[in-house]
Amino acid sequence: MNFNHLEYAVAVAKYGSISKAAGELYLSQPYLSGMIKGLEEELGYKIYHRSKSGIALTVQGEQFMKSAKLILQEQRKIKELNAVEERPLKISCYYAVYIMELFLKFKNNSDVKLPDKIREMGNKEVMEAVLAGDSTLGIVFFAEEKREKYKKMAEKSGLQMEELFAPMPMYAMVARTHRLAGAAQIELKELRKEPYVTYDDAGSKMFLSLLGMEDHDQLLEVSDRGSFYDAIMSGEYVTMMGFKRIPEKSDVVLVPLKDKKLYLNSCYVTTRNYCLTRREKEFLDFISGGGKKDGSRL
Repeated sequence: MNFNHLEYAVAVAKYGSISKAAGELYLSQPYLSGMIKGLEEELGYKIYHRSKSGIALTVQGEQFMKSAKLILQEQRKIKELNAVEERPLKISCYYAVYIMELFLKFKNNSDVKLPDKIREMGNKEVMEAVLAGDSTLGIVFFAEEKREKYKKMAEKSGLQMEELFAPMPMYAMVARTHRLAGAAQIELKELRKEPYVTYDDAGSKMFLSLLGMEDHDQLLEVSDRGSFYDAIMSGEYVTMMGFKRIPEKSDVVLVPLKDKKLYLNSCYVTTRNYCLTRREKEFLDFISGGGKKDGSRL
């Protein structure tokens, strides 16, 4: 038995359903069900009564919950002893100009001056960096259709994902000089005729399959945001991007897709049971609030 077991058992009682608790914890239902069964076998008694309508606590289960909640509360207090310490931010993030702009704004507005570090990379690399301890906080972006894949990837690696922004609509992005810049909408078949630029990480390549462009003969793969935007600003290339808000003044134009609605999801990633420092919480509040100090995570 460990802290994770206690946390999961409390979540099952809270949501009244193993399947619902699994979804909230970013775990698979079979994994959580097996873990609960193993915990009950270790304890020597049933925590829950199971029925078609859901679950309810047994008499022993009610006592177990009281003790489990007290233990988890003390665990949080112990972890929070370190959370008040001011430490440099160590962030890995999927390529996102919006996050970088807010990161710089956060640093400039902060009274605390520390040698922070932010690195841009693919989603898989973000998770690997957090798992390895190179970063304490990761930020990933993915299409709604790939949510389960990333959820399972995090679960398998022992990572925790929490939603950052509400799903963002995706647009075809082109330079103002591109021939599609004046279009009110664009169909996917038209998009497939254009030279397309993407990052060369596994997640970006995976997204191409949603567009039917995995074998696109005019595909350009780049490894950094500078090259990515150079390609767009050449006026030759198009890409798909999600935006929290449409830029009022920009050198690019966003064109909605006519025949397919795509949304970009975002999560922040930590190791499981990691206690965010005060400054990490402030940073997440800041970016989720769009750069406002009183913002709160969505």
